Amino acid sequence: MRAPAAALLVVLAVTGLACHRPAAAPLNPRAEVAVTVNNQNFLDMDVFIIRGGQRLRLGMVPGLSSRILMVRPELIGYGTEVQFEVHPIGGRGNPITETISVRPGDVIHLTIPPN
Repeated sequence: MRAPAAALLVVLAVTGLACHRPAAAPLNPRAEVAVTVNNQNFLDMDVFIIRGGQRLRLGMVPGLSSRILMVRPELIGYGTEVQFEVHPIGGRGNPITETISVRPGDVIHLTIPPN
């Protein structure tokens, strides 16, 4: 019973994504999307992007650390809808975020809370 509760906490915090775009900056269709991941959990986390039913690994973020993971421009079009999934290495559950719309050049902040 304790593992699902911990996974739920991760889901709730992970869904609090925010996209930040410069107000007057023109869109560059070849710009990568930056995903800043703040892993406040003790466990290392594999981070995946889900787009059109396809799940692609972006990278790993060690426990109690932060990393910037880049999404290749060919995976992101104008208004592409994506989700993010985190998998705790050595843990249970794969929390998935809500669906968000992403455009080239976006910066997405993803926080993984402690247990």
